[in-house]
Amino acid sequence: MRKAIFILIALAAGLLVLPSESRAVTVGPAKIEYKTDPGDTISGTIFILNEGQKEQTFYAAFEKFTEVDGQKKFLPTEESELANWFKMEKSATLKAGEQKEIPFTIEVPKNAPPGGHFAVIWWGTAPPDAKQVAIVTRAGILVFLRVSGDVNEKGEVVEFSLSGEKFFVFKLPEDFIVNFKNQGNTYLKPRGELTIKNIFGSAIASFKINSKERIIFPENTQLLDVAKKFDKPPFAFGLYKAELALQWGEKQNDITKTISLFVFPWKTVLFVIIILAALLLVATKGVKKYNRWIVFKYAPKAAAESTEKSEPIPAKPENIERVKAVKKRPNRKT
Repeated sequence: MRKAIFILIALAAGLLVLPSESRAVTVGPAKIEYKTDPGDTISGTIFILNEGQKEQTFYAAFEKFTEVDGQKKFLPTEESELANWFKMEKSATLKAGEQKEIPFTIEVPKNAPPGGHFAVIWWGTAPPDAKQVAIVTRAGILVFLRVSGDVNEKGEVVEFSLSGEKFFVFKLPEDFIVNFKNQGNTYLKPRGELTIKNIFGSAIASFKINSKERIIFPENTQLLDVAKKFDKPPFAFGLYKAELALQWGEKQNDITKTISLFVFPWKTVLFVIIILAALLLVATKGVKKYNRWIVFKYAPKAAAESTEKSEPIPAKPENIERVKAVKKRPNRKT
């Protein structure tokens, strides 16, 4: 049992020491993109780098690909027309650490269908006609070729909303959803801006849409990235509008959409209410104390003045004699 464990540990250590074959080849550029007319010829270069520790021959192979939900899907069973349009060396033998530039030309047929044409050029250690299944290393270059003509650049925003389709939010939001569908026959790169405005029409914040220039294939729907602008949202309260403006294609197609939202920063509002309540309580107590102080200060003086005013006025002698005379006067009988 101990011997088996020791063998397993030794094998694991050996695997860690061995160089990673997945990094044995590097190619570039990562993407080639051209807009051309039927019958044109395009020239360019690519490079290939042997990152392995021994001399190796690498082979080129073309393969169609598409995108589904933002993920690239390769189609090895479908032959790409670009394989016949590309003219270049289909193999290269490089020493360890050697890099080589490979020139190419793209001869676009005069009857090339308009719209988008896509392929990936794989450079790997297995010949393209190899029938045996083996673990090989490879790296790819994405090719996007747009041929002019009767090109359909129709697109549509199928969803524009806040995450969770919310209307009430507690702060100025950033989690917007922009879902775009390519309904044409060529690839599209929609770009634009999302602007948040208050009820007076003033812009509070703006975000770039599809700043990574993600390409959307025909008949594909994809979420566009919304670039974040602020680390901490500015204070906002009340009704706002989020306006989306997108443009795409050679003909500068565009579309605008608007949604409403209500920002209620309850934490800030609660804090303000607590502060106001505390100030009101302090003010109320202060008024009461001031009233008591006024009463204590002026009450003795007011009481003394009231006593002085209520003392009887001494009678004069002439008044006393007159009163006595009235009392002695006899009553008249009727």
